[in-house]
Amino acid sequence: ANHVGPDAETSPNSLPRVSADAWRPRRARGSPARASTRRSPGGSPRRPGPNREWRNPRIEPAGSVRPRTMTASAAAAPGPPADPSMLGRLGGLLVGLTSGVAKAAAIGYVGVCALAFAFQRKLQYFPTTEHPPAVATLPPAYGDIEEFTVRTEDGVTIRGYHLPVPTMNIAHTKHPKIHLLQLHGNAGSRYHRIPWAHYTRVRLGCAVTLLDYRGYGGSEGKVTEAGMILDGKAGIQWAATRANETGSKLVLHLESIGSAAGICAAAALRKDARGGDIGVAGIVAEGGLSSCIEIAEKVFSFLPVRLMMKDKWNGVCGAAASLDPAMPFMSMHGTRDEIVPFWCGKKLFESSSSTRKVLKEFKRGGHNNLADQTGYIEALDEFYTTVESL
Repeated sequence: ANHVGPDAETSPNSLPRVSADAWRPRRARGSPARASTRRSPGGSPRRPGPNREWRNPRIEPAGSVRPRTMTASAAAAPGPPADPSMLGRLGGLLVGLTSGVAKAAAIGYVGVCALAFAFQRKLQYFPTTEHPPAVATLPPAYGDIEEFTVRTEDGVTIRGYHLPVPTMNIAHTKHPKIHLLQLHGNAGSRYHRIPWAHYTRVRLGCAVTLLDYRGYGGSEGKVTEAGMILDGKAGIQWAATRANETGSKLVLHLESIGSAAGICAAAALRKDARGGDIGVAGIVAEGGLSSCIEIAEKVFSFLPVRLMMKDKWNGVCGAAASLDPAMPFMSMHGTRDEIVPFWCGKKLFESSSSTRKVLKEFKRGGHNNLADQTGYIEALDEFYTTVESL
């Protein structure tokens, strides 16, 4: 017989379960009559009637489950109210809304990151891809423009214009032995640089070559950082050969991201030549930059740009430091530059190893209007004079 005494285990899981009707008497068929504890009306105990007996408690092992009818006391057990208050309802609604907004924001952020990663080069480069109008259709002032093509190391054909030294008033030409190679910025094509090239060669009497990267101005391929460096190398080699034929000195005029492409290309050529001459006599960086990743991190500070960006251009300063220290270097930058901040151009200037470097600041200059600033042509004139004297 199971017995629960004072020394028995009293944990809830160890106590035997006793059914609610265990002590009810029941009639047993064919069993002898047993004494009853019920009292008679007079107060004396009544003996059990016929065919009645006491039923022993029905003991159930611990852990067994038996369906029971819910009693009133069980229904009133402590727990959360069946009907929550208005404050509780509002709190639950607020928690649900907050969780939903957080999930939507997270999904939206991941979507923005995915789109930025997929289309990042469209946010970084803005080429005019189509071929410019035929040279014969240009105004008469540009009638002597020569169009050329050059093939890069990886087999891509890129295109360019060459504007020779002006023939008018040749006796008064200032720098007929200076040959400029311009590598332009991230937008447009060589066609949009013709006015600048014509203005510069007329004012300073020099030859100018304009080059389009792959993906720009009818050149083959698609623009990438590595591809632009190869394009720069091919352009420098073409212009250096042309300058050597005319006895001129080649000066790289690098605009915006063209400073990154040109400097990295020149450093790569110098490495290939094992520190020898690469045919470049000087470098001008107009609105130049130290890297693209630094600018992108400030513009898109809400994105993990350093993890996502493909064309970081973070080797520009190292390339500038590896160039020939005897080669003149000039940085021209506007203090109001809204695209490439002044600090970025100054960092590039400071990284240059040149012992003949100069920083030309334009207090009212932006990114695209330096040629309109007072002192622009004069700064170039002085720099070309320095190059010619070496």
